[in-house]
Amino acid sequence: MSIAIDPVCGMEVETTIAQNTFEYEGTVYYFCGKGCRLEFEEDPQHYLDPGYEPSM
Repeated sequence: MSIAIDPVCGMEVETTIAQNTFEYEGTVYYFCGKGCRLEFEEDPQHYLDPGYEPSM
C-alpha cells in the first residue's frame, strides 16, 4: 500500500485506489475528494508554497 498526502487538506490518501488525481509540472498529486482536487487545480502554487499548512 502506498500513501500520499493530500496537499490541500493534509489527509492520507491510498494511491492505489485514489480516484482524484491531478498532474502538475510532471508530478501526480492525490486528493481525498473532488473538492480538494478542484481547489488545487485553481491555484497549485498556493498549495505547494512551503509556507502553506494543510487544514481540514
